[in-house]
Amino acid sequence: MSTKLRVISLALGTLMFASSCTVEEIVQYLDSTEEFRDVLSADELARLRQCESTDNYQAVSPSGTYRGAYQFDQTTWDDVAGRHFEWLVGVDPIDADPWWQDAMTRALWSERGRQPWPICGKKV
Repeated sequence: MSTKLRVISLALGTLMFASSCTVEEIVQYLDSTEEFRDVLSADELARLRQCESTDNYQAVSPSGTYRGAYQFDQTTWDDVAGRHFEWLVGVDPIDADPWWQDAMTRALWSERGRQPWPICGKKV
């Protein structure tokens, strides 16, 4: 078995075990995020997340405007979701599962690079 296939199998098994997702939900996730999977590594996401929210997927800025691990405002979140993950339009970023917050970040990074994260993006 190739290394890439082993990693995918391990990730799939871990996701199923840790999240209690159905097979259908996991397939939806894998299918809808495939084009963004290599945009940022897990390590790069972790550095961005640590800087933006101290690794807190439930973080809310003092003003309440920026939300979630990557501090999306609702307008940006909905714009990205509308292009890539329509079922997430209108969902508060802190209510989205961590893997969807990661996927949204990868999708936005694929479009605009570090521009949406002018300070923390430099740490990626």
